[in-house]
Amino acid sequence: MEKITQVYEKRIAVTPERIIEPMIHGKEIPLQVSAMKVGSEPISYEEAIQRPFSPFNEGDRWGSIWDTVWFRVCAEVPDDWKGESVVASINLSYAKHEGFGREGLVYIDGQPTIAINRARSDIPLIENAEGGEKIEFYIEAAANPAAQMGWGDNDLLMPDYSTPPLFSMEKARLATFNREAHQLKLDYEVCHEAMLALPDNEPRRGQLYRALNQACSVLELGDSTSIVPARAVLEKVMSRKNGDTNHSITAVGHAHIDTAWLWPLRETIRKCARTFSTALRYMEKYPDYQFACSQPQQYSWMKKYYPSIYADIKKAVARGQWEPVGGMWIEADCNISSGESLIRQLIHGKNFYEEEFGIEVKDLWLPDVFGYAAALPQILQKAGIQWFLTQKISWNDTNKFPHHTFWWEGLDGSRIFTHFPPVDTYNCQMGAKDLMHSMHNFQENDRATAALIPFGNGDGGGGPTIDHIEKCRRWEDFEGLPKVKMGKVSEFFTEAKDDAIDLPVWNGELYLELHRGTLTSQAYNKQKNRECELLLRDAEFFDAVSRGLGLDGMLESIPETQRPVWDVDAHITGKDKDMNARCLDRAWKLLLLNQFHDIIPGSSIHWVYQDSKVDYANIRTLADAVKNKSLESILSVIDTGKMEQPAGIFNTLSHERTEVVELPNGELMHCLVPPCGYTVIDQNQGQSHDELPPVSYQEDDGLIKLTNGLVSVSIDENGRLISLFDHEMQREVLTPGQRANVFQIHKDIPNFWNAWDIDHFINESTQEISGTTRVKIKAHSELRVTVQVEHHFGDSHLSQDIVLNAGSKRVDFHTQVNWQERNKLLKVSFPVNVRSLRATYDTQFGHVERSTHGNSSWDVAQFEVPVHKWMDLSESDYGVALLNNCKYGADIHGSNMRLTLLKSACAPDPEADRGVHTFSYSLFPHKGSLQQGKVIEEAYAFNSPLLVTPAPRSSDTMNEKARLPRIHSFITIDRPGVILESLKKAEKSDALIARVYEAYSSRGTAEIQTQLPVTSLRETDLLEREIDGSTADGQTLHFDIDPFSIRTFMLVS
Repeated sequence: MEKITQVYEKRIAVTPERIIEPMIHGKEIPLQVSAMKVGSEPISYEEAIQRPFSPFNEGDRWGSIWDTVWFRVCAEVPDDWKGESVVASINLSYAKHEGFGREGLVYIDGQPTIAINRARSDIPLIENAEGGEKIEFYIEAAANPAAQMGWGDNDLLMPDYSTPPLFSMEKARLATFNREAHQLKLDYEVCHEAMLALPDNEPRRGQLYRALNQACSVLELGDSTSIVPARAVLEKVMSRKNGDTNHSITAVGHAHIDTAWLWPLRETIRKCARTFSTALRYMEKYPDYQFACSQPQQYSWMKKYYPSIYADIKKAVARGQWEPVGGMWIEADCNISSGESLIRQLIHGKNFYEEEFGIEVKDLWLPDVFGYAAALPQILQKAGIQWFLTQKISWNDTNKFPHHTFWWEGLDGSRIFTHFPPVDTYNCQMGAKDLMHSMHNFQENDRATAALIPFGNGDGGGGPTIDHIEKCRRWEDFEGLPKVKMGKVSEFFTEAKDDAIDLPVWNGELYLELHRGTLTSQAYNKQKNRECELLLRDAEFFDAVSRGLGLDGMLESIPETQRPVWDVDAHITGKDKDMNARCLDRAWKLLLLNQFHDIIPGSSIHWVYQDSKVDYANIRTLADAVKNKSLESILSVIDTGKMEQPAGIFNTLSHERTEVVELPNGELMHCLVPPCGYTVIDQNQGQSHDELPPVSYQEDDGLIKLTNGLVSVSIDENGRLISLFDHEMQREVLTPGQRANVFQIHKDIPNFWNAWDIDHFINESTQEISGTTRVKIKAHSELRVTVQVEHHFGDSHLSQDIVLNAGSKRVDFHTQVNWQERNKLLKVSFPVNVRSLRATYDTQFGHVERSTHGNSSWDVAQFEVPVHKWMDLSESDYGVALLNNCKYGADIHGSNMRLTLLKSACAPDPEADRGVHTFSYSLFPHKGSLQQGKVIEEAYAFNSPLLVTPAPRSSDTMNEKARLPRIHSFITIDRPGVILESLKKAEKSDALIARVYEAYSSRGTAEIQTQLPVTSLRETDLLEREIDGSTADGQTLHFDIDPFSIRTFMLVS
């Protein structure tokens, strides 16, 4: 008989919902439910069950915003259910997607057992009922609101436990579960999905269409006896296999859990418990199911708050079903985090895995990070990472990235084997269309046959469902689709690397052509991030020096701080009795936590940034305690002779510095301080600066002119620079006829992702800020002149100190903004009299060049790019650098250098960036290239001011004999451009670690020498494991170094 295809295809489409699904729950009775509203932050199961519960019915409302309600659920299995599988079917009024909104954790026999949410509304209770069983369990239900992710007005979404209940319990039933009907549903779904994914003229599609139609004819409404015959029809068509040359997919069970995003950190702890307990239950049912899980931070929470879940995870790791992946402490942002922070992510992440599970992770798993720095391949290689995975670059808004399996080459030439899953998601639902997209999208079909698919629900956790796992099994060798096997990440990469032939190479950064606003959003966090990175660097430096000198710089206890639930001890056991090491370990892990890829980029809800303020305050308290105690011990052994009011001026950087500093008595001084060392001066002795041309100023008809013999700066009545003249080179620095230090306001209404994005059309609505302006001389002396500028614009106020110091070409701009704008972007512009088709930007452990033009779509797409401490535009013999102390977004187009200062998104945080911000930037003209002009050193100095502190008089010291001279270096490096990035105590021994890198892009021999009493220097990898490299007895080591190379040395006493 002829068939009307579209009619039969409609019949096939409606049959599951109409006939199959109603047979899954054959019988139902109401559950007996009682409830207890917590009305505060979450409490433990043990505390919850001691509180009084009240009767609760289907349809009753529950849950104030972010509150917790505990439900006690009871039932008795009817006698006539003997032999049936029994589940509790509960609907808490779920949101559209798992992990976004209401969800719960089921406790059975007092243990966290399985999640309940949109994708898992059936709680399995009894496999084969006898009838008459008594059932009791508890649900910890989280009343989590669904936040506005992309665009639109959003609530602050702060907790309010007094609001009327927001949700209802839509269903609470004890039900039988027909497993055969559920299996039929899955058989039917995979056949239907495969049919729809195949071309109309594909024979396999016709076969599936015929089988599905036959199954529909067999099925009877409400008749469970028709299930088995229908399955038999589908089994015939499902049993047909693929050929040997088909695309091969490794399906890896995974739950992407954003450590914070549209929920606060405390809720992520519970999301982990729900997700992990569920994965463990599924492993019991499916021995072939394997689950990959990243982020040791989340494991540490389980160890602290859910010991039974953690114990089961350790067992699952041991038997090979649970695979720790990722290497990093959390899935970190890779644009904003410093190079040292990225190393610490790997040190702490890999050390945790090694100590807790006895394994070394070989992969970096970052599926959802907004760009990847060019230093990463070297960092990964030197930390024992062999493989890298992400899919985020598939989100590009302009250019399609050309590879999926390739070698990624970094700044120094290091290569890492890289795979971008061609399915273009880390939350694959294992549909036939997903598999076909993976196969057809794969760019290396001529060189490789293997791809990975991370499957399961994610972002808010959840992971694979039973249906996902069952589909994986059915897709294993399904004719017409790629071959699928469930497996491990490590197995995939080993096989994929062996399988691949003549892979392409991508050189340099992996720039995401999207989410450019994350370089600027939530500026307070970005400022505190830079501040804390540098503070920890200094604290470790002084701690290491104090230890190296054998001084008593040890804390007796850890300082008291506010201790949120997420701030858990997770140090390795070797640090138990070392208070300095424990303080630094905890501070680092708080910093690393806040470098998660939805916290530091500025894309989370308001509550997350309130929590960050607590963490940054705690980091400062912990790091300051170590720094101050160690510094005190060092000062106590410095010979200050007969000085009446000694002050120590410390330089933790590896180059000599000559700068103007403010002494403790308030006087200014121009001083020279050796590298990685100090100088001590007597504040009571007058400081002579006769050899140094003084700074002077003139005011004339609204203009202010500053000069120090090196440069002259002219400032107009609006606080703009109208001239910056370099006397040494006899040239104007600024573009003739244009103004600099111009604040530009842009209308910032991106197409969708409000906090995430800056779209190209912002440049069509540029306005120079206008309003009340005041310009005046604020302070002046022979060593420094300060001009104060004030602007009032919109609802905001900006105050700026423009500073010119003696002996420096730098013009510093110290700025405070009370920013009250909405959907606006603030930039500052410096058009300079330099022409170059390429500009240079500071990045982790080196620098990258980017175009200043728009010749190609790749150039155009990079209209807003990452920057760290500096960017530079140079000709062959002259250039200009723009330095900053906490900004990460910038652009240089033509000869116009612009730093992005503030953004003001309305979602997901409607108050994002509203408030007072303090930041600094500096314009630095220089002779020659950026290397010859010492741009890198100047940027380090701008970010790490000399530390000036009162010193004890020698007669007051606790030591019998002072043993350090008044001017001293603890470490010196003889080669310009080789930077000491870190001096610290080793993680697992009493040795010290010195990490250096080559910053100039040059090659040669260097010497590192220490005055600390050590017996040898030995090269290590980034995890501080000795390697075959440069080694020397004594205090001096010579070594060869390549462009942008990172080298780590252990100093052994």
